[in-house]
Amino acid sequence: MGTWGGVRHARLPWSGRVPNLPAAAWIYALPYAISPDPLVATLFTGLLSLIAVIMTWHLARRAWGLLPALVGATVMAASPYAVLYSRAIWAQDLLPVLGAIWLWAAFHAIRDRHQVALALHIFLAGFAFQVHFAGIALALASVWLFVRFRWWRRWPPVLGGAALAALAALPFALELLQNPALRDQFGAAFGGQAVIDLEAPGALVRLGLAHDWQFLALGDLAPEASPLPHIAAGLLLLAGLAVVIRKIAGGGPLTEGHLLAELTSTLLLATPLFFLRHSTPVFVHYQLVALPALALLAGASVCLLKQPLWRALAVATGIALAAVWTVQLSASLTQAGQVETPNGLGTPLGLLRDAAYGLPDDAPVLFFTHGDDPNVDGEAAIFKALWWERPHRIVRGDSLLILPDEPAYLMATLAPFQAWEALEAARLARAVMTFPRREGALPFVATRYDGQTLPDGFTPIEPVELADGVILEGWQVRWVGPRFRISTLWRVAGDPPVSGTRQQFHHLYPAEHSASEPLMIADVPISAHNWRTGDRLIVMADFFDVPPGEYTVRTGHYTLPDVARIPRADGGDSILLGPFTVTQP
Repeated sequence: MGTWGGVRHARLPWSGRVPNLPAAAWIYALPYAISPDPLVATLFTGLLSLIAVIMTWHLARRAWGLLPALVGATVMAASPYAVLYSRAIWAQDLLPVLGAIWLWAAFHAIRDRHQVALALHIFLAGFAFQVHFAGIALALASVWLFVRFRWWRRWPPVLGGAALAALAALPFALELLQNPALRDQFGAAFGGQAVIDLEAPGALVRLGLAHDWQFLALGDLAPEASPLPHIAAGLLLLAGLAVVIRKIAGGGPLTEGHLLAELTSTLLLATPLFFLRHSTPVFVHYQLVALPALALLAGASVCLLKQPLWRALAVATGIALAAVWTVQLSASLTQAGQVETPNGLGTPLGLLRDAAYGLPDDAPVLFFTHGDDPNVDGEAAIFKALWWERPHRIVRGDSLLILPDEPAYLMATLAPFQAWEALEAARLARAVMTFPRREGALPFVATRYDGQTLPDGFTPIEPVELADGVILEGWQVRWVGPRFRISTLWRVAGDPPVSGTRQQFHHLYPAEHSASEPLMIADVPISAHNWRTGDRLIVMADFFDVPPGEYTVRTGHYTLPDVARIPRADGGDSILLGPFTVTQP
């Protein structure tokens, strides 16, 4: 979208197993229109998070005064979950700023009777869940405000905001009507077995206390957390809750302080409401839309008592809590940037950028990694963006090595990886370049291929052509650690397939029983969408626990999902290779 390449109608499924609406992709198209570098989009997320802090300050400053604003904005800025969810380009990273703008618009729509603010508020109520389904909390809260403040009397801005939100949802609605599989996904997700419990309110409490945030950053390396920051945060929130309840229960005219207290409590109550009934775990980030309300609650704690000593104590507690969080976050992010963190933060973007931009730009790149679909595979998505303006192919390299017919850089996610192992066995890994990851993780590896040198080690055969445009030219068997690997060498002679999924089968037989049932079977993906005419392909299949003896292997291609074999040009649908001898590794 950022390069005017089309408009998304739906996004990938969230943890609720149904596709997200496309609004987050639309929002992130803005930074990608400036640059394809994910760093720009990440900085964009940080800017939006800063706006959420500023709006928290503005609301608390106007309604409750300087010191509540200081505490609220400081807690919002230093909250570990706010920081960690402002460093990526996930849809949930947009929830805090949506919640802050929603509060700001509601406040000005009610207090100042600002028509544009009311239209913006209604629009956000219908738009936030299009960014992430957890944004549905804003719609639930707005329904209450609509009734509470009789907004039907102000129908022009209400109708305008609702119309804009409906217009934004129209592409997804049309996709839903035209796509039965998409409707089935929704039916399965919302019609399945579910439970009703307090897991969602518990997640909201964990968000407010910043409970277990270090696991999000450091995973298995997370230290045992001290209870003191949780206690301090809990005391601030309890004091703020008492203030909010007192302001709401006090009656009297609707002052600015009373109004902000009511808006804060409304958002806090609505956020976990949608997830009281759930069929999947309720994660903390589902509650992120309420983070500005939690920060306002912390700021309100200053108003619990009028005595200067209490106000000073509340301010000092808020600032000290933010300072402790800042020190802990700094240490955790520094560690996560230097050391591999199992189940924690992934490889820092800076290291990925160094690897992507470290290759000379005088030839295309073929990158071999664990998956080649940028929609679901993280490395594929990152490197596709980093190489957006450079010719490249991202290939699933756990069963395939592609050797193009032109000079190119061949890069693998790490050296003990099937594609790179094939490159080394073929004696084509020369003048190897390495690009480091964090300590404890193996580096990226790359080499330049001249586009002409043939791989070593293959037994040549009389070429056999298949109907999908490839010709088998040779084969190889060898042990790679505990794996007995069968590799086949193909040349793409015709036009590669333009659609469908293809796999290569390998049926291993004892040499004297090649017409019977196979002893072992290994089917592997061959990423036909990545082939180009003139490429040579090395396809690898691994077998385990193969006993010594004489064997043959029958191989060929077939399509999915119909499992129809690709015929040979000279008849038949498979190729018999061998015999060969398997010895102990």
